[in-house]
Amino acid sequence: MRINHFNSIQNNPYKNQVQNMKHEKVQSGYKKDEIQISDEAKKLLSSSKFESDRAEKITEIKSLVDKGTYKVNVSETAKSIINFWQKG
Repeated sequence: MRINHFNSIQNNPYKNQVQNMKHEKVQSGYKKDEIQISDEAKKLLSSSKFESDRAEKITEIKSLVDKGTYKVNVSETAKSIINFWQKG
């Protein structure tokens, strides 16, 4: 009498399923998120009044630091730090 192996390793139906899952995980690791900003949004960002105001303020502070006349407003700095930590 001959006995056939019913649960043979070579005929394991779950083995192919596990290999397919591993292959899918590897492929999904290569996907990357992408962000696309429209040309109109880029124009709005570049023509922002905020940018020009910020640039003016930076040049003003740089000139004061170079001259040695820049003064730190201690009370405003302390208020800003306290407000930051109270919100968090």
